Amino acid sequence: MNGLITVVRNGSTAGTNTVNVATSNGTAVGGAAPGPGIDYGNVNTNLTFNPTETQKVFNVPCFGDTLTEVTETVNLTLSGPFTRPGEGDAPEPEVQNAVLNIIDTASAFRNANPMCVTLGGTSDVYPSNITVAGGPASIAGMRVTLYDLSYDVPDHIDALLVGPGGQEFVIMGDAGGAIAIPAGNPITLSLRDVGPGVLPNSGPLVTGNFEPTNWETPVTNFPGAAPAGPYSEPGTAIGGTGTQTFFGNFGGTNANGVWNLYIRDDAGVLRAPEAISGCVTGGWGLEFLTSTAANASVSGRVLTADGRPIRNVMVSVTGNSLPEPRVVQTGSFGYYTFDDLRVGETYVITVQGRRYFFQMPSRVINLTDNIADLDFVALPDDMPTN
Repeated sequence: MNGLITVVRNGSTAGTNTVNVATSNGTAVGGAAPGPGIDYGNVNTNLTFNPTETQKVFNVPCFGDTLTEVTETVNLTLSGPFTRPGEGDAPEPEVQNAVLNIIDTASAFRNANPMCVTLGGTSDVYPSNITVAGGPASIAGMRVTLYDLSYDVPDHIDALLVGPGGQEFVIMGDAGGAIAIPAGNPITLSLRDVGPGVLPNSGPLVTGNFEPTNWETPVTNFPGAAPAGPYSEPGTAIGGTGTQTFFGNFGGTNANGVWNLYIRDDAGVLRAPEAISGCVTGGWGLEFLTSTAANASVSGRVLTADGRPIRNVMVSVTGNSLPEPRVVQTGSFGYYTFDDLRVGETYVITVQGRRYFFQMPSRVINLTDNIADLDFVALPDDMPTN
């Protein structure tokens, strides 16, 4: 996959200008070619604007893996010389900086065909399917990505994932309220069991990693070719358990075979086929997470409702392979870490603070690899605790 970066030329376009674009490591690691630990391909090249040209595009190659990672960053540097309007053709050196975000997406198995949905209807490709071959015989973890989503009223979207064994799981429902996602600025959503948050009920949907979320239950039967309910559904709070999760529905089963994704608009009013409510223009992807080692770490932050770190809070972990709970204390910036946890097991991470209450003080995780964004956020001071 590529990150497509557009460079815009402002001011006078009468002459010819050449600029240099280069990448450098933020939290992502660059390299000359794909390899272990390499997130993107290094770029250092010149772009030449001929007379009247105003835009140039360059690619930053992004290399996929099957690790669970937080959003990573690549530094972009644009250096002159630039010709300024009103100064003739005299170039003036200048440097401008930007940041490219690489989000954790499912790209190992992908159907890139678009799916467009009518108000009150289903997607034009229904279902959209992915055939998995060479996947794990026993799923330890997984994620699903919806690429380039735009929609008039996101609250109307319901998405049902059906596995090769007939397992039925609603991965997304009635999120995002009535805040439109314009076609000119689509978003990409990655869903996995352990994410930094859930999809908002009424707030805008944005690109990022989230846990499966459904804000209207029970989900009524999907029409047409979709299997009838009742379906397994996620909740609305971070840290879902059991059949509220991918692992609770698909964990331990064979990944190989046909996976079907059904998308519908639940507005309840069917319009003519030409009345499109929205599209998943880039299709969808499916990926199964693998472990890189026998042991892994879990880390995150403890924060106030307005994002300030909370220090000296006790965080504990319990699990089958642990003879007794392990307890750590958050540091000055609210961070905690548990190292050397055995992968393939289920753990409970719990936060306790004398002055703070948490809507979700415990999180249940099935550990398949390092987790770096398991955050706990305290309730606002004026919010009741039950």
